[in-house]
Amino acid sequence: MRGERKIRTRFAPSPTGYLHIGNARTALFNFLFARHHNGSFILRIEDTDRQRSTLEFEKSIFKNLKWLGIDWDKSPGAEYLYRQSERLDIYFNLAEKLLKEGKAYRCYCTEERLHELRKKQMSMGMPPRYDGKCRSLAEEAKDTHYVVRFRVPEKTIILEDMVHKKIIFDSRLFGDFIIINSDGIATYNFAAVIDDSMMEITHVIRGDDHLPNTPRQILLFEALGLKLPKYAHIPLILGNDSSPISKRHGSASIMELQAEGFLPEAIINHLCHLGWSPGREFFSIKEAIEMFSIEKLSRSPSVFDIERLRKFNIKYIEKSDTDELIRMSRHYFSKDIPEERLKTLIEASKSEVTTLRDLPHILKPFLKEPVIEEDAMKVIAEPCAKKVLEALMEEVVEETSLTDSVYPDIIKRLKGMTGEKGKNLFMPIRAALTGMTKGLGLEKVFHLLGKEEVLKRVRKALAINTFFLP
Repeated sequence: MRGERKIRTRFAPSPTGYLHIGNARTALFNFLFARHHNGSFILRIEDTDRQRSTLEFEKSIFKNLKWLGIDWDKSPGAEYLYRQSERLDIYFNLAEKLLKEGKAYRCYCTEERLHELRKKQMSMGMPPRYDGKCRSLAEEAKDTHYVVRFRVPEKTIILEDMVHKKIIFDSRLFGDFIIINSDGIATYNFAAVIDDSMMEITHVIRGDDHLPNTPRQILLFEALGLKLPKYAHIPLILGNDSSPISKRHGSASIMELQAEGFLPEAIINHLCHLGWSPGREFFSIKEAIEMFSIEKLSRSPSVFDIERLRKFNIKYIEKSDTDELIRMSRHYFSKDIPEERLKTLIEASKSEVTTLRDLPHILKPFLKEPVIEEDAMKVIAEPCAKKVLEALMEEVVEETSLTDSVYPDIIKRLKGMTGEKGKNLFMPIRAALTGMTKGLGLEKVFHLLGKEEVLKRVRKALAINTFFLP
């Protein structure tokens, strides 16, 4: 429609840590909403916390977003001042404007006084808030530290949230709040309002832990005469114990999930289901863009379920291109392994692993002669193992090669020769050939090892069996 602004969303992380699962979902929903409406998605860095903000964390956030497939239209750089530390003069000048208009004032209260005030209010069961002592100073103090406070008008603030619908706030409950700290740095609420306006953000999609900030930001938009964006506050992500997701629930950052061998497609798929009901379980990020709707976002917290993420990961590993899996998992393997050999192994095993980090373990028997694990050694030492392995030797010797197609016939004949079936038949074979009691399907084991290696390992297992049972 003519006169409507082009939709523009933003993701504005603080570079004080690695990209958290909750922040990744916030970035994703902003990205999906903007792309669904052919709008713009902006990346802004809120780095006014000088002590905790680092360039390392900032670069890591950029890298993790790219890895997830979340791209942006504008970000901090030479062309755009989208880093708050580069915009301090802008905030200061607008604070001066509010001071001149009487919409803000300098506060000289000490930390000690404010601490005692909060303590007294809380002991009386009152919400802690500034009492306005410096609101009407006849003459401002000189040569002392001060903060700039916004003069909060007494009014009812109505938020028409796109997720929670109508929410009503009473400004008397939070009092005059700080917009410029004593070191001259703008507070989060003040800087965010100015940035959202100057960057023409039309929709602010963020966690509902930001709801207490929203009435303050609405008042600042009004005081500065700026156009208010639309807000959508999405519920928090919880762990299985109903507390906010954190390290005690396992990996809490995208970097950790990547290191554990989860694919970006699986993570994106799971994040989409945390607070959104797309109506389908599996879909690509392109399909998510087409389907995304704020109207389908939930008002209730969602639970990050690592088991469901594993389910998604199994699906995406299995359907992934083998060359791409090699690229993502090459660092797990020795550089000495030929590319073609590795490709054959990963192609055979990608339907049987949960994460990429499982690959080195499940493929270990095919990269070098295995060290037999304790459980496998016990299987090989069993009396029934000898007749199974001797029969296997007899059958394999007769085969020209061990292709997938010959495996069923060999097993069928072994059952007849030994009278064994189930674990008594299969476990000695697996233990002898892989040194493990779990792993790839035996038909794949036969094929990947080949006739000569199978015979070599069976002979070794029989020697071990003889040692235990002379």
